[in-house]
Amino acid sequence: MRLEQNLSQIVDGHTGIEHALPIQPLYEDILQLWSQTDAVYSPTFGVAYGGLMGEEYWYDRTEVWKNARLMAYTPKSVVHPRSIRRPTAPDEHYNHVHVAEMAKKLNDRGVPVVIGAHGQLAGLAAHWEIWMMVQGGFSPFAALRGATIDGARYFGMDAEIGSIEPGKLADLVVIDGNPLADIRVSENVAWTMLNGRLYDAATMHQLAPAAVTRRPYFFEQEGGDAWQPATMQYFEDMAHELGWHCRH
Repeated sequence: MRLEQNLSQIVDGHTGIEHALPIQPLYEDILQLWSQTDAVYSPTFGVAYGGLMGEEYWYDRTEVWKNARLMAYTPKSVVHPRSIRRPTAPDEHYNHVHVAEMAKKLNDRGVPVVIGAHGQLAGLAAHWEIWMMVQGGFSPFAALRGATIDGARYFGMDAEIGSIEPGKLADLVVIDGNPLADIRVSENVAWTMLNGRLYDAATMHQLAPAAVTRRPYFFEQEGGDAWQPATMQYFEDMAHELGWHCRH
């Protein structure tokens, strides 16, 4: 991204900017300019233009492949190549902290800041975004807002989702622990409710309104978590379906 393009978009009335502004620090001129608009900021800390990605930080600092909940729902063939043999760097080389600090300055001026996730590591990327906001100085409460009601309002869906209120969709999670005291417990999801259906997050069996046992994922079946032709074809088809690359 070019700064001139981002500033033009903000002035021209774009609803929001995805990805970090490509400069730091942000000086008073930009802080004042942006605060007088309605543009939302989604820096996507996991990418964090201008230095090492935030996603790489969590591969570096945590043993992602040992995350039991993640590995229950993700093939080893997706997680292991990226997480086990991972790069490492000093803290000051990770740019996401600086991006989060600048986002906090904008947020202090009234600019809504929301998580991005960017389709990185499904299952943890959104949590990492929240944690990185806190690393940049956001309170846990403000970071959780960036993942819930502020994001819903950004998409024009705050009348349906984003907070627990009468009349809204029953889409929510129950966390084991207090993320306001320790934001890192946000990943400890005990139950998930989707459109009024309650699931055990450890198994994804439906608990209510009726008990339903889910079917095994393809990678839970014999040979399903290896790079065999059927598995490779599954990911190839998914890539085309999601638009990751186009057929020629």
